[in-house]
Amino acid sequence: MQKPKEKVKSANSHQSAAKPELVKVPVRRSQKSYSRMLGMKDCSIADSQYFDIARRKAEELCACYGFDHLETPILENIDLYKKSARKANDKEIYPLMGEKNERMCLRPELTQGIVRHYIEQKLDEIEAPHRVFSIGQVFRNEKLQSGSSRQFTQFEIEILKDRKPIAEAMVISLAYHFFKDLGIDILVQINSLGGNDCRKEYGHKLANFYRERGRRSKVCHHCKQNLLKNILSLLDCKEESCVKLREEAPQIADFWSEESRDHFKKVCEYLDELDIPYNFNPFLVRGLNYYNDTVFEFWPVSESGVAQGKYSLAGGGRCDYLVENMGGKPSSAVGLAIGLERTATKMRDRHYPLPGAEDNLVFIAQLSDSAKLKSLQLFDELRQAGFKIRQSFSTDSLKAQMEEAVRSKAKISLIMGKKEVMDETILMRDMDSTVQEIVPIKKIREKLAKKIDLSNNESKLITIIKHI
Repeated sequence: MQKPKEKVKSANSHQSAAKPELVKVPVRRSQKSYSRMLGMKDCSIADSQYFDIARRKAEELCACYGFDHLETPILENIDLYKKSARKANDKEIYPLMGEKNERMCLRPELTQGIVRHYIEQKLDEIEAPHRVFSIGQVFRNEKLQSGSSRQFTQFEIEILKDRKPIAEAMVISLAYHFFKDLGIDILVQINSLGGNDCRKEYGHKLANFYRERGRRSKVCHHCKQNLLKNILSLLDCKEESCVKLREEAPQIADFWSEESRDHFKKVCEYLDELDIPYNFNPFLVRGLNYYNDTVFEFWPVSESGVAQGKYSLAGGGRCDYLVENMGGKPSSAVGLAIGLERTATKMRDRHYPLPGAEDNLVFIAQLSDSAKLKSLQLFDELRQAGFKIRQSFSTDSLKAQMEEAVRSKAKISLIMGKKEVMDETILMRDMDSTVQEIVPIKKIREKLAKKIDLSNNESKLITIIKHI
């Protein structure tokens, strides 16, 4: 019995003596790099500053003009767009399949979502005009051109149940002052499509013009497809050959009814009274097929004073039949959409002044775990009291924190270490003069209130006094 034990023992000792060598397994890294999807863009910090200014300006003007804010879902029923407008643009839509074979899509514009909400909430039964604005992302799988992308942000304004010409004037005025306040020179392009009967008669005349021998071969491939789908869209094409050919086309003004002529005349009179510069453009039709009567676009003006039609910053018009076509009660409507990314790009190109660094910043620096805990508490107290506070609590190095204070252009730095925690004090340093003093922690708000001028914000000053 002893021998087997020795044999087992020796075997165990052999195993422990001969330890296997560790083999380093090379880490496999993916050779493939990932880049942005075609037509998508990142928004850098610099770009977002211009974008945020444009968005705030949009919200400010909408409040002034009496528009209520509405947010609609990014996902909508695909039929919402196929039935209402985009018969010739189905390929632009990003379709999705949901639960129970629910047919959805990423919204290609905001208008239909606003109208859907208007009908669902039975707002079409209210007599008073309904003014609403919305800001959100839209997605279009369209041909990419300079300055365009397949995901972008729209600023949409709509006035529903208002047939008066003043409605168009209000929408155009709001957009004009939006661009003017942001330092962007624009020229309003305006036209009238007339009513449905006018448009139908003109469409037949236009179709015959383009089908004449020799003309069909001169239009671009996209316009050839639209000859049977949306004939008016041929006038909206920006291809050079199509632009040249349309100069010979019949003009829709010759087909206006008396009512449409009077309506358009009054819109122009309002714009004249408001001193808004505009250009009557007989070939402006807007690409979508739900417009009637007044249509308009906002073209940026170059430094040499030339209006740039290829890069429209905004567009819209009257669409009195859209609500009824989507299942609601007959309701007149006029709206406009502005691309915020294009607006931000123009602001950057025109060197629109960005806000400088914030004044009167207070930076809190700490050295030690106990000081960090105490600084966190002080940070929150000062923030609630109305001071502009900055910090870098994830950084342990005091030197690195003070460098951050310099970069943020802080006026005063508060420095706390172990000794200050024990003594219930804090070191207050003036960043300009480098003069510093030790202040009891209980009196720091009183000291800061004397050092920093908060007189521009009376409510915050009252808050500080209450805390002292």
